[in-house]
This record gives sequence, structure tokens and C-alpha cells, in this order.
Amino acid sequence: MRGGGRIFVILGFILALIAGVAVFIVLASAEPQPTQVPTTDLVVAVQQIPARSEVSPDQLGLVPWPVPIPTPIGAYASPAEVVGQLSLVPIYVGQPVIDDMVISKGDVEAQHSNAALLLEEGQVAVALGVSLGSNVAEAIQPGDRVDLVVTYNVEVQNPISAIGSGSYVVTQKTLENVLILQVGPWPRDVGEQSSSQGGGAVNIVTLQMVEQDALALKHIESTAANYAFVLRAANDEQLYTTEPVTIEYINRRFNFNIPGLGQ
Repeated sequence: MRGGGRIFVILGFILALIAGVAVFIVLASAEPQPTQVPTTDLVVAVQQIPARSEVSPDQLGLVPWPVPIPTPIGAYASPAEVVGQLSLVPIYVGQPVIDDMVISKGDVEAQHSNAALLLEEGQVAVALGVSLGSNVAEAIQPGDRVDLVVTYNVEVQNPISAIGSGSYVVTQKTLENVLILQVGPWPRDVGEQSSSQGGGAVNIVTLQMVEQDALALKHIESTAANYAFVLRAANDEQLYTTEPVTIEYINRRFNFNIPGLGQ
């Protein structure tokens, strides 16, 4: 091949290479690029915040929230807006903090007691004395829901079954799905922890219920042979029908075969 022919071949190769590179660049630039979504800061809990406690800086953090999605109503954009306020409800890790969950100390002192602010409309708070046995071995915490099991030992003229002399014992579930507001005495000062948190024995709890149930509860407290809470599973608010338990029930169900009671 002559010298001129070689030059044309080399030039052709170079032009083809340039064309290939150009095509690659065009194709690469034609691929869709990820769109940057604008965000705003949103305050969330990075540690669980118990109800009726003062919010501290280490319990809060910021996460980016996509602007096209509306932020939760009442949300905060800066932890400084929340630090030092009191939590009205438990706030869980990762949950956005909104203004309905917290209240300033000044508002608590100027408007209501802490307990009154926690009550739902139409509900009242009532205290009940408890023991280690009636308080589920002190497993109950604020925010839990419980049922109340009550035993009566009454004197009757013509008892169906005699336990002693004319005594009839019956146990039944009474109040259901009752909210525990406080375990132990309420703190006197805003933001102060209850004295029950210090490791002492719990001898009283505060419950939320309608007023008629509060009347029934106080009557039970004054007249029942004994009573005890049973703790519900978290988020279980179903109501259940139970059968009163008497000696006849025990005899029938567990086959004691006690003479004179029947089966």
C-alpha cells in the first residue's frame, strides 16, 4: 500500500473512534438523572419520651421531610422549640413531635394541673388503693389498660352453697379497658417525676373513666372482699363477656365432685 493510502486508513480509523466516543457521550447524557427532591427539617424522637416528663435535647433529632408531602399538622422544625416542654403522652422513637403532644410549663401552671390536661373530655380521674397482688406485681405503668376483677363474700339467708355459715363467694370481672393515668402519687411540681419512680412500693394508682364508673369503683373499693387488676396486652381494647366464678363453677369446670354441689 502506498503512503497516501495508509494515511487515509489511519484517518478513517481516527474518525471512527471519534464518532464512537461522541455517540457514547450522547447516549450517556440522554439517560434520566435522579431528581433531587427538596426537603425540610422535621423534629422526631430519637429516644422514647415518657408521658408527663420534661423533653431533653438528647431525646430529639431532625430528619429530612420531602416538601411535596405535607408535614404533620403541628410539627416542629427545630428541637429548640420542643426542649424543656412537658410531654402529655408517650412519644416513641421515630415519631414526629407535634404540638398536641407537648405543653409548656408556663401553660400547665397557668391553666390546669398536669392531670387535668391529660384527661379526655367526658372522663374523670379517680384514685384506687392497690397492693403488690392487686397491681399485677407492680407491672402496671401509665398508659396501660386494665380490667378490674372483684370478689364478694356476702351473707345470704338461703345460700346455694355454704362456705362457713351462710356465706356466698363470687368473683367477676367488672370495669373493662380502663386507662391507667398514673402509678403512685402525682408529682407536686411540674416536670417532677412521681415518687413511685424512686423504687418505693406503689400503693395507689389513678385511673381514667366515666363518672358513673368512678362511682361504681369507689363502692367496690368500700364493699368488696378483695379486688385486683388484670393487665391487658398493648393495643387490646376488645370487650369480653365472662361468667361469674363461684364454688359451683369451680366444681363443675375442674371436676372437684364436691358432695351436694352437683355437676
